Amino acid sequence: MRKVILMKLALFLTLVSQAWAQSRTVSGTVTDAANGQPLPGVAVIVKGTSIGITTGYDGTYSLNVPESGNTLQFRFIGYVTMERPITGNVLNVALAVDSKQLQEVVVVGYGVQDVKDVTGSITSISAAKIENQPVQSFDQALSGRAAGVQITNSSGMLADGVTVRIRGVGSISNSSQPLYVIDGVPMAQVSNLNTFNGGNGTRYNPLADLNPNDIESIEVLKDAAAAALYGSRAANGVILVTTKRGKTGTTKITYDFYTGYNEIVRRPDLLNGDDFITIQNEKASNRFGVDDPKSVITGNVDINGDGKPDRTNWVDEVFRKGKVHSHQLSMSGGNEKTSYYGSVSYSDQSGVVVANRLRRGAARLNLDVTPKNWLKAGISTSFTKTLNNGVLAEGYLAGVGVAGLNAPSNLPVYGNDGFYYLNSTGYLGNGANDQTYLLNRFYHPRATLDLQRNQNTSQRMLGNAYIEVQPVRNLKVTSKFGIDYIQNFEDQYSDPRIAGLGWSYNGLVQTNNLSRNQWNWSNYATYSFLVGEQHNFAATGGIEYQEVVQNSIGAYAGDFADPFFKDIITGTFAEQIGSDGARTHNGFDSYFGRLSYDFGNKYYAEVAFRADAFSGFGMNNKRGYFPAGSVGWRISEESFLDGVDFLNDLKLRASYGIVGNSNIADFASRTLYGGGLYVEQNGLSPVQVGNTNLKWETSNKLDIGFDLSVLQDRVGLTFDYFNTSITDLVLNAPVLRTTGIPGASVSTNIGSMNNKGFELALNTVNIEKNDFSWSTNFNFSKVKNEVTSLYNDVPVVSGSSQAAVGYAIGEFKLIRWAGVNPDNGMAMFLSKDGVVKQYDPATQKYYLLDGSETTQITGDDAVFAGNPYPKWFGGVDNTFRYKDFDIGVFFQFSGGNKILNQTRAGLMTNYMNNNLNEIKDRWQKPGDITDVPRLYLQDNVSTRLSTRWLEDGDFLRLRQLSIGYNVPSELTDKAGISTLRLYAQAQNVFVLTAYKGFDPEVNTNRNVNIAYGVDNRSIPQARSFTFGVNIGL
Repeated sequence: MRKVILMKLALFLTLVSQAWAQSRTVSGTVTDAANGQPLPGVAVIVKGTSIGITTGYDGTYSLNVPESGNTLQFRFIGYVTMERPITGNVLNVALAVDSKQLQEVVVVGYGVQDVKDVTGSITSISAAKIENQPVQSFDQALSGRAAGVQITNSSGMLADGVTVRIRGVGSISNSSQPLYVIDGVPMAQVSNLNTFNGGNGTRYNPLADLNPNDIESIEVLKDAAAAALYGSRAANGVILVTTKRGKTGTTKITYDFYTGYNEIVRRPDLLNGDDFITIQNEKASNRFGVDDPKSVITGNVDINGDGKPDRTNWVDEVFRKGKVHSHQLSMSGGNEKTSYYGSVSYSDQSGVVVANRLRRGAARLNLDVTPKNWLKAGISTSFTKTLNNGVLAEGYLAGVGVAGLNAPSNLPVYGNDGFYYLNSTGYLGNGANDQTYLLNRFYHPRATLDLQRNQNTSQRMLGNAYIEVQPVRNLKVTSKFGIDYIQNFEDQYSDPRIAGLGWSYNGLVQTNNLSRNQWNWSNYATYSFLVGEQHNFAATGGIEYQEVVQNSIGAYAGDFADPFFKDIITGTFAEQIGSDGARTHNGFDSYFGRLSYDFGNKYYAEVAFRADAFSGFGMNNKRGYFPAGSVGWRISEESFLDGVDFLNDLKLRASYGIVGNSNIADFASRTLYGGGLYVEQNGLSPVQVGNTNLKWETSNKLDIGFDLSVLQDRVGLTFDYFNTSITDLVLNAPVLRTTGIPGASVSTNIGSMNNKGFELALNTVNIEKNDFSWSTNFNFSKVKNEVTSLYNDVPVVSGSSQAAVGYAIGEFKLIRWAGVNPDNGMAMFLSKDGVVKQYDPATQKYYLLDGSETTQITGDDAVFAGNPYPKWFGGVDNTFRYKDFDIGVFFQFSGGNKILNQTRAGLMTNYMNNNLNEIKDRWQKPGDITDVPRLYLQDNVSTRLSTRWLEDGDFLRLRQLSIGYNVPSELTDKAGISTLRLYAQAQNVFVLTAYKGFDPEVNTNRNVNIAYGVDNRSIPQARSFTFGVNIGL
């Protein structure tokens, strides 16, 4: 019996030893070499096999290794891959950060990806490109820096917004602005808040509430694959902004300061006083005859009695050299449990227009805590207060662009009493000028700036709180709640001593108080896993809710007891003129998902999906569905390219998807009623008829591109071809007026258009030798737009601009200018059929060149004459470094577009306003070759809007020139500081253009897509020079 037992025991031990020889268990912990923290999600693979596992939330792993396995491989994104031989049952590893990989990680919707794994079209912009620039909002600093992104500054007024369009115009009637997402929370749409009350000269740009120096990185999502997780708000692209966060290590304190000044670059070239008198009297004499007393309509005046005729350069009175200074103090740091970033800042900038001033104070706190290896939480919060002193500008009669440029230069600024020179009705004094022949009365340019108050005060709280849990290995669950609260107070005072509303009401105060509260709650999970050795999967899924409530109330009071009183306070005014208010509300509920796959870091595929329900949609189309898919192939990983040493990376990618534009009015689909009086009885009547089928505008986006890197990554090229078909455009469909529907139209999804083109970005390291380096970033984009269908193919018209089938949106339709007849000085125009007709202001009739009378030139003779949107645009940025010095030279270019120069047209009229010096080239005698017709008082036909005022918008602008010096550490160490940088920079240094206006970039109509490219008294962008210092402790 004992012998049998011993034999069985021997057999059992033999089997056990054989099993141990076939496999064994190896366990251990993977940590971060820098801080010793455990790393969850690290792939642990038996080299040469498909056997593997990933580390848990505490960084531990346990893996059965076959007898043939001798080496373990540890791989994790952002860290250097490590291989370690198996020498026992326990194998602990510390992975080092791969700095090169970290630089290539980009933020995507609800997560991050290695840039090499991205199959969508994304452009990343580092914080270094936008820091310490004297701009009011970070988007202004992006001009020309991202392929496919066109940025237009509306004007040179402080706090005025910019227009951002990604790969063309996305809509005819709705906004084409992208969606901004700040630290994972969607921001208020610019188009909703850009102008609360444009009439008082103050504007509110919500992007100005984000301090550019707090930004860590910016990602621009351009195709459907990259932006699909934002669904019905992603048709115009998505801009993801990530703010700075603390990093593990010692506390770092940084102080940034810069100061400087700004000025207009291209000053209006107006007539001086002597020339003004000559030109105006010539206008009159050509009309009445030189012997008629009415031929003298102006002359010299000496209001002050000093024996000298009064002369004023009104440009000098309304424009000035502005100043700017900015301060920021930030602190960041952290340890294995907590990290933080905090900053406070203040900036004060006076604009190039008198009285225009912008002051902003801001504070930010970003905090992250990791109490457990499986638990992480944090907050990102900022508070901003902005005070903006605005001024009337552009086409307003009392604005800088009209009053400041039209005012006669033979009048003084001040009268004998030391007060502004005004006439008996509060307008600019007459002097010797005959007011009979004015197109409009002249507002006193300087009095309006000095005595009017146009102030905007805003406060904003923007932030979010999140919690991230890893309940099991490779699974992360995140809940994030964000708020965006805005309170905006507008205050306008109109002085009773000058013409306008203040004169009419003996002083007028208008106020408007608006509050906007948005909350956003997203809950999503990410799960990544490895199948075998080379099949990598990553999945994201979640739900999101958003609600926006906006309230506003305004009050208006007049007849103030004294100009000293400028606020609505009981007892200071006699007339309560009125009040108004409004409340709007909208909400989203959404669910989304994304699944990514790659095989061996060589073949990629990704699908994404979002479903949005939006309260603004019609009852029959409450929810929209937005899918997208993309593929990628990293050819450089193929074995047949192993011998191509100069090739570092080559990836082909393609994507297709559907996204939407839901940026419509909150109640666009509803029938609305308004109150009023009818036969002295209160009542309600319809003001808008609803459409239960109204839905989002749909963009079908195709993108095909490649990413190339060669010569040890010294040359990188990204190329994309895109084709976007936009359908279901929201337009007004006409109905019979007999139906009684207000406006005889209903908002309907009835139009379509197309954007297509290509873009490329080329990054090169041209020289890198010893202490000197030179690198270049170049981007170029070409975009073509075409309207493909409209309701019954009837064009949508806005002034001289149209959206017509077969043409690009905003095409100018104008009468064609044919020049000046050198025989008689008459203006000539072309009829629709190309017949030259000349206009005689004396008879107010048209004639053929043979002198026979003919029919008039009318709007029916107008033809499509050009498009306001650039066909191509881009930028080139060169950086030179020598030892501790660096120089940056950044050019921006754009072209292929037309600009309707209404400013020039308005300053070449035959009325009694000031003119451009260009008018001195007028026709005076037979044989004169000129483009300026014979002057004739009050002739408004010869100077009518035509292709005469349509100009090429091509330009090359030196956008930024900078030089910096990093003080060597051997010097800073002696001073007890860690870093010290001195720098100087110039913005908008010069512009090369054939455009005769003040600035080829400005756009009066801002976000009105159909009426783009119109320059109507816009204030030009300023040229600025700043000097700064950055101190790190």
